[in-house]
Amino acid sequence: MKYPRILVLVAALATMLILGLLPVAAQDAVPVTILPVTNAEFLPGAHFDLRVEVQAEALPEDFAVSINGQDASEFFGAEAVDENWQLGDENPVMVSASTWRGVSLPEAGDYTVSVMAGGAETNVDWTVYEPQEAVAKNVILFIADGMTIPEITAARVATFGIEGGKVNGEFATDSFDEIGLVHTNSVDSVMMDSANTASAMNTGHKGSVNATGIYADSSPDVLDDPRVETLAEILRRTTDMSIGVVTTSDYTDATPASVWAHGRDRSSGSRATYAVQALEGIQPDVLMGGGAQYLFPQSTEGSRRADDRDMYAEYEAAGYTIVNSATELNDALASDMPEKLLGIFHRSDMNVWLDRNVYTDNLGDFTDQPGLVDMTMAAIDILSQNPEGFYLEVEAASLDKQMHPLDQERALSDLIEFQYAIAAAVEWAAQNAPDTLIVVTADHGHGYEVYGTVDVTAFNAAEDDMGRRQAIRTYGAAGFPTYTDSDGDGFPEWDADIVFAGVVNNHPDYTENFQVSETPRVPAISSDNGYVDNPDDDPNGIVMSGDLAPSDSTGVHTLQDVPVFAEGPGAEFFGRSIEQSDIFFGMAYALGVDPRG
Repeated sequence: MKYPRILVLVAALATMLILGLLPVAAQDAVPVTILPVTNAEFLPGAHFDLRVEVQAEALPEDFAVSINGQDASEFFGAEAVDENWQLGDENPVMVSASTWRGVSLPEAGDYTVSVMAGGAETNVDWTVYEPQEAVAKNVILFIADGMTIPEITAARVATFGIEGGKVNGEFATDSFDEIGLVHTNSVDSVMMDSANTASAMNTGHKGSVNATGIYADSSPDVLDDPRVETLAEILRRTTDMSIGVVTTSDYTDATPASVWAHGRDRSSGSRATYAVQALEGIQPDVLMGGGAQYLFPQSTEGSRRADDRDMYAEYEAAGYTIVNSATELNDALASDMPEKLLGIFHRSDMNVWLDRNVYTDNLGDFTDQPGLVDMTMAAIDILSQNPEGFYLEVEAASLDKQMHPLDQERALSDLIEFQYAIAAAVEWAAQNAPDTLIVVTADHGHGYEVYGTVDVTAFNAAEDDMGRRQAIRTYGAAGFPTYTDSDGDGFPEWDADIVFAGVVNNHPDYTENFQVSETPRVPAISSDNGYVDNPDDDPNGIVMSGDLAPSDSTGVHTLQDVPVFAEGPGAEFFGRSIEQSDIFFGMAYALGVDPRG
């Protein structure tokens, strides 16, 4: 019996569908997100969370997750937790997810995660690297937030001057064994911020802007996203090494918190949680910086907690010696050396070097803050008591915080202070612990550059922008800036006759006079039309037309690679062009870290 050709074709297609030789119709397919993302890299045994999201009211009947062809629950020896939530209020989308928490990959090699959902397969590929034999006992990671090569160059010239075409001195990093470049892009954007970049260095995973220690998902809870274990967490779990964090910012800020924290955003609520996570998690042996506002219960004036927890009391109960000034820090070190120290020296971010040492009227109630050199060496003194070694992260945070408001003198002063902190650590290592790897880098860059000099007298005497521009000197006419160091403290006096013509390449509408400001700069203020020039900031400056969106109040980060410098055992890993997440692996390799224990 003969059948119509159309019936034969329909029957054949049905048979192929039953046998799985054809995908289901397109309308049955559902969007799938797998976290960690493709190209993620791991050490064997490092803990992480695997989350698979499907845009559907429920997981499809054919939903399946496998690792190298083996069912995920069998592979991990753990069952997933299934959840769902609504994404968005207008035109909402339902999301269903399956999550495996605290799992790991057992051996070095390549892994493929395959997800079947709605008849379609989605894959991501991961790589696990073999641990290496330890060559270092200690690692110090120095991060200057926002540091770039042009900033280092300007700070070097201002500090040492030039004679015969040569700079009269060098910074500590200029003689490091290895120098390389670091790529700073994000998972979700070509651009980046301090959270995901510092997190990349501490976890080995590239993440999303604003995210710390996690892969950002779509869930309503910003603290339940899939986690990746930090270097400090691995060290705390598998070794007896000590952990330290030093910063000139609020200690729950993005860069310092990347040592231990896990969360999707940098909001006040997350920071209050990060203060708890440090205490309830790895409990770093040393924590120093600002951030008192996240330690007081909400009933205390100035508190930014949303609960009644007294974190000062909780840290003290956990065995921390607590200090709140430079004097108290020195006293604590001079008596019985503390084993655990919490040093909180400001309500928010600590003041910059220029205000702590020159324009002290800007300090308000916080007139006794230690400098970065003192904090760094105090941390080393405490951590080096441990014969098992230590990991210390030191951040010069305010280079970034002053480049945002376009304040070159405050930014460069903090970069100079950063270099002196590095020099002190290098000297300590040479004398006491040559088996210490020191890595110096930045989380991201700013678009700062010097393109000449400015004759301050001529600039200030000019009556209009054209006259002021005549005072800017370029090429051979630029000559040299006339910064001096009459008190011999190693820092230039920025109030000079000839100064840098230095600018940031992105900014709101503002005016620029290239001269040091006695108060921290606020270049733009809010208006009905967005941010406009602040008439009280550089009133005699050149009008600089904004090149950012009107909603942007300050300069923003830029795309450029940032430098990395390394010295000590394991330094050779860093003398090349690398991804920011590679810094984690370089430090872990030097320490011989094996998360399997």
